[in-house]
Amino acid sequence: MKKFLKRILRHPGFAETAAIRQVIDEYRRTGYPHCSVEQGDLLYQLAARTPAGNALEVGCASGSTALHLLAGMPQGRLTSIDFAHEDHDRTGEKVIAVADMAARHQLIERNSVEVLPELYRSGEQYDVIFLDGWKTIDHLWVDTFYCAKMLRVDGAIVFDDARMASVRKAVELLKSHYQFEEIDIYRALGGHRLRAWHLLTTHSFHPPTRALRKVMAIEQTHAGREYNFDPGW
Repeated sequence: MKKFLKRILRHPGFAETAAIRQVIDEYRRTGYPHCSVEQGDLLYQLAARTPAGNALEVGCASGSTALHLLAGMPQGRLTSIDFAHEDHDRTGEKVIAVADMAARHQLIERNSVEVLPELYRSGEQYDVIFLDGWKTIDHLWVDTFYCAKMLRVDGAIVFDDARMASVRKAVELLKSHYQFEEIDIYRALGGHRLRAWHLLTTHSFHPPTRALRKVMAIEQTHAGREYNFDPGW
């Protein structure tokens, strides 16, 4: 019965991303992180809102998320920050090249807390950002802070490992004090069937991925206007 439920509830994947999944499967290695079908489709869908846009990700590893972002932006560019790409045999670079997307991709192999302030100072802006880096709250909030500033209004920021306490804190702070609006990933990808799938397979009410939309410039938000802003941690 459980196998039957999993079969009918699992997100089947968009037809538009089938070729991407095939490349990922050809280079799949045990123990390497790969995005789920539904997470990949979410990134593809968000990227597709701006086909010539600019995307950023912290964490590249197997390249599975990079492929979905680049596929969704066929005229756009992606910057990936991954300080330990050698740990995954440079698989991300390989699959991006195989998919003929290397010309639109930049890999920066340094720590994100060093790179993101530099990108911010240089005036970079992004339409979609995916965060899957170091998850201690101090490191994650530095990543989140600069990414929130560089994200264009109406752009989307996506968090992996959203069940972790540090990620939940970062998400709630963006919603409560930076006026970000949560994107209903279940409505976007299959409604109650996908929610039931996550409950069945993870035994958690917290979704594994969360996405938020930037509604206004940071300078217009509570945190941006109040010099003595206290997040209440």
